[in-house]
Amino acid sequence: MKKQQNEKIQAIPNNLKINSRIFITSLMAIIIPLVIIISCVSAYFSLSSSEIIDFPSVSQMTYGFLSQLQWSQTFSDISDVLTAENDAAAKQKKIENIAGRLEKTGALVYIEKNGAEFYKTNSKEDIKQKAAQISSGKAGTNAYYIGENGLSVQTGVIDESDEYGIFVVNEKYTLPGIVSENENILGALRSGAIWILAIVVSVFIIAIVIISLITSKTIVGPIEQITDGANEIANGNYDYEIKYKSTNELGQLAKSFNNMRLRVKESIEEQNRADRQQKEMIAGIAHDLRTPLTSIKGYVEGLRDGIADTPEKQKRYIDTIYSSTRNTEKILDDLLAMSKLELSGTTLDRENVSVDDFIGFLSEKGKELEKEDFDCEIIDRTKTSPLLYIDTDSFARVINNIISNSVKYRRPDVKGKITFTVIEYQKTVLIEIKDNGMGVDRESLPRIFDTLYRADKARTNVKDGSGLGLSVCKRIVELHGGLIWAQSEPGSGLAILISLPLQRGE
Repeated sequence: MKKQQNEKIQAIPNNLKINSRIFITSLMAIIIPLVIIISCVSAYFSLSSSEIIDFPSVSQMTYGFLSQLQWSQTFSDISDVLTAENDAAAKQKKIENIAGRLEKTGALVYIEKNGAEFYKTNSKEDIKQKAAQISSGKAGTNAYYIGENGLSVQTGVIDESDEYGIFVVNEKYTLPGIVSENENILGALRSGAIWILAIVVSVFIIAIVIISLITSKTIVGPIEQITDGANEIANGNYDYEIKYKSTNELGQLAKSFNNMRLRVKESIEEQNRADRQQKEMIAGIAHDLRTPLTSIKGYVEGLRDGIADTPEKQKRYIDTIYSSTRNTEKILDDLLAMSKLELSGTTLDRENVSVDDFIGFLSEKGKELEKEDFDCEIIDRTKTSPLLYIDTDSFARVINNIISNSVKYRRPDVKGKITFTVIEYQKTVLIEIKDNGMGVDRESLPRIFDTLYRADKARTNVKDGSGLGLSVCKRIVELHGGLIWAQSEPGSGLAILISLPLQRGE
């Protein structure tokens, strides 16, 4: 039953605006009671009118308001039949039916047509004699007389070509009872009024309940859903989704809450990632700086305590101290560069550089790689002479950092090789720098551009880098409006791909 009630309530369109809902609810508050009241009153009178007022036939044998209505209706029916019915047999049959009902009350009926007998209960003379006795000779033509001895009626009706006379007497009709008759009518009317009042009150109560349910389901219900959702979000449950779907004001509010929940959730997750990366960075910097500083401290103590007692040993100690100092300087330099980039403190000095000049730069890097026992290959797949709008110093740092990583993480049993590939597309230039080193596993690959992240335990030695190099590369490329990503399989090398917007020469 409750499910059916909910389905009826949900029949109201879900996307109606609040103003429309309120207007419809107010209109229903007027229409529904009126319709129900009119229906109930009509049904009441249709069922009870035959018991209260039986107009078509005479049932009251005492004078009163009701009996007058009944006699008047009866004579009206007789007149209608006599003037409206064209078929003589049908007219005769209907008159017999109406007169028969009067005769059951003790009345005598005589009807003549153009002076000739048309219908009779008794002879005309007998009826006239009884009428004279009832009215004591006071009644005349078209008379309706009621006395102590009964009722006498004499009237006529004219058709197009016929004239009818109607005579009715009823000696059983009496005057006493007029007061009780009226009291019965008033009592019936009062009883009916009480029932009508009860129906009206009941209808309004039912209408108020229905309208309250509709309002609760279509307005209060969604508001409660939104309130519950807001409380869940306030309590930190960012996975809670408000299920109410609609295009009205409440639906838009629910959608805004859901969007806010997602944004807050993303913001918190991003903050958590930033906090985690910051903690990792602090721990990494502390570790990376501690290693060279410990080395410097140890060798300085050796020099101070005279452990390096030969020129050769002293030179080795000093070279080690210098190397550790350079490593520390490199870490601090990368950290400073990353800080500037993240704080947007770096201003790019960009200019148009042809791809041919860029390939020339790569050729110079290839010669330097030969000193590190690396092979170098350059593949040029450009069709025109596209331009790159870049900061040459910053972008040189990107290339140097990537090459430096390839050199550091070479495989000891394989001669190193770096392949530079430049590909021209309609709106971009793709630069691929691929080595044949150790590579990176799939789990670590998405994080190699994170600050201070190292994908392999073999890369945790400070001499292998600060862990900031690829982070610096990513930030510089993004400042150029480009994208950078990596592809790799463990043992098959690492490929760094850079996509930059292409500038067409004039």
